[in-house]
Amino acid sequence: MNCIRVARLVSVVASVALAVAAGAARADRLGFDRAAVYKVPRGAAPASGPRDAPVTIVAWSDYACAYCNRVQGTLDHLARLYPGQLRWVHRTLPLDDDNTLAAEAALAADAQGRFLPMNDRLFGLGGRVDRAAVELIARELGLDMLRFRGALDTRAYRSAIDADAADARALGVSGTPMFFVNGRPLNGAQSLRVFAEVVDEELARAAQHPGDYDAQVAAGRTFADTPEVARPRRELDRTTLYRMGLGLPGHQIGADDALVTIVVWSDFQCPFCARQAPVLAQLRRAHLGELRVIYRHMAMAFHRNAGLAAEAGVAAAAQGKFWAFHDQVFAGGGALERADLERFAAAAGVELVALRAALDDRRYRDVVAAEAASAEALGVDGTPTMFINGAPVSGARDAKALERLVEAHLAHARELVKAGIAPGDVYATVMAKAAGDERADPSRVPSATHIELRSDDRVRAVAAACRGRDAVRAAELAGPLAGDARQRAARACAGSGVDL
Repeated sequence: MNCIRVARLVSVVASVALAVAAGAARADRLGFDRAAVYKVPRGAAPASGPRDAPVTIVAWSDYACAYCNRVQGTLDHLARLYPGQLRWVHRTLPLDDDNTLAAEAALAADAQGRFLPMNDRLFGLGGRVDRAAVELIARELGLDMLRFRGALDTRAYRSAIDADAADARALGVSGTPMFFVNGRPLNGAQSLRVFAEVVDEELARAAQHPGDYDAQVAAGRTFADTPEVARPRRELDRTTLYRMGLGLPGHQIGADDALVTIVVWSDFQCPFCARQAPVLAQLRRAHLGELRVIYRHMAMAFHRNAGLAAEAGVAAAAQGKFWAFHDQVFAGGGALERADLERFAAAAGVELVALRAALDDRRYRDVVAAEAASAEALGVDGTPTMFINGAPVSGARDAKALERLVEAHLAHARELVKAGIAPGDVYATVMAKAAGDERADPSRVPSATHIELRSDDRVRAVAAACRGRDAVRAAELAGPLAGDARQRAARACAGSGVDL
């Protein structure tokens, strides 16, 4: 068993019904070729992100759309994976032409320089928007209420919403959410893995053919022209080894030259993770010197306290106390309020003044979010998920089952040692042939020989150092970067308050 995303728990029946209906409708209309570029206009819609970002995502959405609401967490994680590299254009396609209040409120806030916070709050309402709700948000955001109310009363932005809808119809967009990544189409609430794959491809294309957004899409197709085909869901393949870094500093227990490495994606609020933790501890004690465990954070969105608990874990790791804190949390019976976290930290020997400061200013919020985003982009969708020398194991397992898996990997590792691989290089040797990308911090993937990081991986590694407020390491990693890659790294670090 494992803790899976809440959307999968609450939408199975609805998804089946919608899929049947969508299948019937799909046969009667054309969609977009996922591999093609379309000439997508930006219009006069609000935009966010660097003006010179190499990737522009034009999105048509609606605040009343359930799938638009559902995908917001994925988009937030995407932005954290690619800091400084994405520019967003926020366009509207109303589900109901007579219900545009939320969209008008967002544009009225944009006129006062507060589009993004208004946008986030409106999506937080889950489609339940009325005049009282938008005015309350406006007041909390400090907007000029006379000006804001006047814009709503006179329907000042209705024409802008109509223009967005007209551009959508002209292009052949028929539903929301709809995204164009440098003109490449992605429809619906896709997984982070799907978004990341397209963004990676477009970053590579932008590097090979520099130019602004208009140049990138100038030769694109102008209308939906392809029969729609449902994209199959891709899951982790049990027969594939995945490229997996060693996570955040201080999150390892066990020898550096251990023959087997278990990377466990876990959540402090997940009951199945709590059951798995002592099993992993028992297994490591049974294989002292041969097995190490790496804890990586995947705080599930539907666990209210998991995010702050993960941040407390990173703060404890900064003092060399992560595993003591880890053991206290999982022995704590699920109590994870702020006072509980401080109590566990004190019992683990963590200095509380520094911990409180880190939690108060959310110092490690982006670090934790990037960890989870990296897992999701690889295809991890629940906790606990383990990778034993790169081989995925989903869900909690009992001691006997894990022992069998570890013994199999130990046998293979011993064969590598017999063939001349140093014990400390076994994991690096396995990773050299592994699939997938380590998107959180590629520099944390061991290498048996010094291999220069690819430019994109180095940019990610620099961004990871900046998220962790390690300006010295960021500067060191950024040293070989030049041109566009250097600029992207600088933008990523600027968002974390680090000046390269």
